[in-house]
Amino acid sequence: MITTKIKKIRKLLVITITVISCMILLPFISGCSVYDMIKETYTGSEETLELPEIEIDEEEIQEIGKSDTDIRKSYDIESEIDLSDESARNPFKPFFIRDDEEEEKNVLKLEKIYSRDEVEYAEINLNDFTYRVKETDPLSNIYLVQAINDDSVALLKGDEIINISIDEIIYD
Repeated sequence: MITTKIKKIRKLLVITITVISCMILLPFISGCSVYDMIKETYTGSEETLELPEIEIDEEEIQEIGKSDTDIRKSYDIESEIDLSDESARNPFKPFFIRDDEEEEKNVLKLEKIYSRDEVEYAEINLNDFTYRVKETDPLSNIYLVQAINDDSVALLKGDEIINISIDEIIYD
């Protein structure tokens, strides 16, 4: 019985301390006091800060405007912008690639597939040079031979897989 009374008192004490601490912390968090909030709620009026009286000097404002227009007049246009330039019209074309570099592509052609000593080989022509490769061999430090099938070869270039059939020409 005494313990239940102590528990009730303790519960009321915790609630009271929580409410009082919220009332104390509220002004620090919100920037206004509980008294001001209650006063504004019941009276319907707010305290506003009075703006200081400022004298406006019209001559000084006009002088600033004159100096701004003088600065704008002093700018000279050195060159006109040519919007017909191809590189300016294509936002998807990178700045560092020239047109002649863009047209250079690797030419791949699978010449033949054969087997020697139970190892599958493929002869691949890359830019007029023939390579003899087997699975997992690199091809000119650009491609990696993933698989050699009966009539095709799978090459890996970065994260792209390229399949070439016999006598097929691929421009990459």
